Amino acid sequence: MSRIAVIERLPTPTEYNALRSAVGWRPHPEDAIAKALPNTLYCICAYVDDELAGMARVIGDQGLAYYVQDVIVIPAYQHQGIGTQMMDRIMAYLYQSSQTATFGLMAAGGKEAFYEKYGFTRRPTDKMGAGMTIHPGG
Repeated sequence: MSRIAVIERLPTPTEYNALRSAVGWRPHPEDAIAKALPNTLYCICAYVDDELAGMARVIGDQGLAYYVQDVIVIPAYQHQGIGTQMMDRIMAYLYQSSQTATFGLMAAGGKEAFYEKYGFTRRPTDKMGAGMTIHPGG
């Protein structure tokens, strides 16, 4: 039986890009990753038998808004409860940090139901417009 461990740590830039590539997301320049990741408020990495299998992190202003970012589980390890273990830890961090801030995320296509289990709302709704992004250069 495989051993799953979820620990608080940042991935290296190389690990970060490997995780992103594994799920079909575009890689980022490693210098940009090296600058960005240390600004993360909370980050966890999941391991299966000592192999990096996923990560999740929280970014934000530590007062009004927290944003769940980069929830990634390598496809070979999906549907084994790793994403759930990571999100349980992320949600505990968020609620420990604030009871009044807004918690947001942008779900990957087809993953919305997973986040709805944690209380996130699909947009648009009657009161909230669609989430929007812009990705210069790609």
